[in-house]
Amino acid sequence: MELMGTIVSYDAGTRTAVVQARGSLTAYLTGVRTARNIADAEMVAGRNVLLVRTGPAGVSAHVVVAVWV
Repeated sequence: MELMGTIVSYDAGTRTAVVQARGSLTAYLTGVRTARNIADAEMVAGRNVLLVRTGPAGVSAHVVVAVWV
């Protein structure tokens, strides 16, 4: 399942992000992993992201697979 959102913050050391789910003012996903082919410089607060769920429901089951302005 895909989910779109907006980057709130990014930690280059752990390659994880906090993402606000599109359409929700209160749903924040924390500790979201980022695909290795996405450069750290692209992970800027306010940019749009596409997440893919890779396992059972839960925050750690999502991965950022695309970023755009």
